[in-house]
Amino acid sequence: LQQMQTLRGMQLLLLVSNLLLWENMASKPTVLVSTEDLYHRLVEQSHNTFIKAADVYREFDINFAKRSWMKDRILPLCHTASIHVPENREEVHEIKTEDLLRSIINISVSWKEPLKHFVSAVTDLPGASASMRKKAVDMKDKNLIILEGLQKIFNRTQTKVEENENFDYPAWSGLKDLQSSDEDTHLFAIYNLCRCFKSDIHKIDTYLKVLRCRVVFKNEC
Repeated sequence: LQQMQTLRGMQLLLLVSNLLLWENMASKPTVLVSTEDLYHRLVEQSHNTFIKAADVYREFDINFAKRSWMKDRILPLCHTASIHVPENREEVHEIKTEDLLRSIINISVSWKEPLKHFVSAVTDLPGASASMRKKAVDMKDKNLIILEGLQKIFNRTQTKVEENENFDYPAWSGLKDLQSSDEDTHLFAIYNLCRCFKSDIHKIDTYLKVLRCRVVFKNEC
């Protein structure tokens, strides 16, 4: 009987100890990810997303694009074309860190809505491979992850939070064509989304690497 009471006492002590340990862990604030780690993670995410976007573009170009488009249609400007980004090495060196962050945040935000519709279009596309469909979903999800990280970094660069930040999210006007019952128009709209997102995620990836070099490696890279 005494042994049973001792055992129960030890079990109770262990339970109380575990509860106290859990409460102590739960009360501790979440560890803040450093800006350096955020840059490393975002560069990895943007690079992987660019690879997926290039794969989707390649598969669509091979299996669905029509050669007649090259002579019968004019490739429209991407809806993000109005967002200013550096065009040469000199401009890259001159632009402020927060201004470059603002530009790539604008690009990422501008893709939130189009990528939702892009996923639906690819999902419903007869003949699209399972891999292509999965990569389309990944592109949408990764863009949101990249955007969240970019916004965290941007907020840390601000010494004072301004009420009216100079963000400019250009509207996408391609939904009508994407949902068109005319097959040629519908496919051309998907093609342009593939083409433009591949270009834009490449910009995000490139300028994230520039910023990481500047902020994390102090331009020694």
